[in-house]
Amino acid sequence: MKKLLLEVELEYDDENMHTTDEDSVAWFWNEVLLYPGEDGGLVLHSNEIGDEVGTIKVLKVREP
Repeated sequence: MKKLLLEVELEYDDENMHTTDEDSVAWFWNEVLLYPGEDGGLVLHSNEIGDEVGTIKVLKVREP
């Protein structure tokens, strides 16, 4: 697993999400994490309520 610091800490499976290919990593960072898209950002989902909590707009990303 790989961790990134946003405004929150995101733990994700980097091997399944983008492997180590430079183009895939760039896609993940630029299109998934940083590009807000029509929905405004990443979707925050809660398994406790089984629904979306809202969206997260990523302002900064760095490795811990």
